[in-house]
Amino acid sequence: MDEPECTVLRKLKERERRTQEKWTSFLYRNEVKPRLSEKAKRNHQREEMEAYQQAHKARLAHEKTCALCQKPRA
Repeated sequence: MDEPECTVLRKLKERERRTQEKWTSFLYRNEVKPRLSEKAKRNHQREEMEAYQQAHKARLAHEKTCALCQKPRA
């Protein structure tokens, strides 16, 4: 049975998952949608990637500092 997870960590994981989905959905977007200019495409991709990186770093930082998250799991 899984141990109870820290609520902050759960929220951070959900944020990371949502930003990753948003970023990857842009990368694999359906070409039926209006095409962006190359510059706009690069800017949008960079913004989505940075949002994902920030969410990932926040989750990792929390796991390092939270006592509940640091308990060894067997």
